[in-house]
Amino acid sequence: LLTVPLRKPRQDRMTNPHPLLHPKHKHSLAAAILSMGMVNLSMGIAFPLTAIILARQGVEPAMIGLSTAAQAAPVFFISPFAPRIMRRFGPAHVMIAGLVMAGVAFALMAAYPNLLAWFPLRFLLGTAGTLLWATSEAWINSLAPDERRGRVIGVYSAAAAAGFASGPMLLALIGTDVTPFYIGAGLMLVAALVVATADRSRDHFGEAGTSRAMWRLVLIAPAALLANFFFAAAEDSLVTFFPLYAIRTGMTEEASLALLTVAALGAIATQPLIGIAADRMNRLNLLSGLVVATIGGYLVLPFVMPLVFAAGITLFLVVGLANGIFTLAMVLVGERFRGAELAGASAFTTAMWGTGALVGAPLSGAAMQLWEPHGLIAAVLLIFLAYLPFPLAARIRARKPVAE
Repeated sequence: LLTVPLRKPRQDRMTNPHPLLHPKHKHSLAAAILSMGMVNLSMGIAFPLTAIILARQGVEPAMIGLSTAAQAAPVFFISPFAPRIMRRFGPAHVMIAGLVMAGVAFALMAAYPNLLAWFPLRFLLGTAGTLLWATSEAWINSLAPDERRGRVIGVYSAAAAAGFASGPMLLALIGTDVTPFYIGAGLMLVAALVVATADRSRDHFGEAGTSRAMWRLVLIAPAALLANFFFAAAEDSLVTFFPLYAIRTGMTEEASLALLTVAALGAIATQPLIGIAADRMNRLNLLSGLVVATIGGYLVLPFVMPLVFAAGITLFLVVGLANGIFTLAMVLVGERFRGAELAGASAFTTAMWGTGALVGAPLSGAAMQLWEPHGLIAAVLLIFLAYLPFPLAARIRARKPVAE
């Protein structure tokens, strides 16, 4: 069996609550977090903008969906090879290559704005995104000390959420022609230059070679490695269908979109706080509490609709807590895996994100047809209820004495 480093007791972790990081590690952390914020901003531009431009050209919604799937599909093809690529070339070099690849894809999408050209270009963009998300998470976890892992990843999660949330806002300011694609290409170039100033050594994950299959890592930490599947399924459902849900409960379209902005702000504001909490208390207890609190928040939501103020407060909190599940899962991955297994685990969680995103929206759409409009909330509740046994079982497992 794979030997996994045991988590230090809480009192040991708290003896040095502010460990010093090597300056080059601090610089690498800052470069990775900043660049991924820009990556997510570009992706926050790309997803809605491609749909808007194609719809303007008269493309049917089903074909727009297939175009989006072309960008999501690489997660299944690239993730199995991502750990070997990370170990062979080092995280900084992989991120630089991914950023350049994404920049080229954005520039070509602006130059050739049509459905057929966008299929291969969106596949290229999805390939870059898969490498960037998997590599950045593994790199950050390899650099973050366990005593401050929650704080570091809380900042990373907030930057990621801020990037995605800023994309639609930027479109509102600069318009929905092809210009934002050029801006995205420029952001990728800037991000690549930022990463180029970081530590470009290749020894973060061990030497390239054979490693344990990613799916076998799930047996070691299922609560951490499967969280992205359930979280992405729920988040994608909410983002896709909440405006429709809000309108059907009596809200205006403007109010529904404003509430999504409030939800995004909740995701941004709460992650650093959840990260601090993760460094001060039992992380599995915190994860279980976040899942239970998220379920409770979604149970309340139908009763406060369509009251804008009450719904806004509820969404701010519940989406912030739900995003904390992603943050805690990433913390737990870094806590339990090292070297080659860390690279493999990060690639696996990226694949789980893509799978959850593909499953969530169809499930919620069907649920809304069966029970209009509250089927959306019912589907999201079922998703989180299905995940809840994993952190609860992990807590029980962690309490059992470990044989010498």
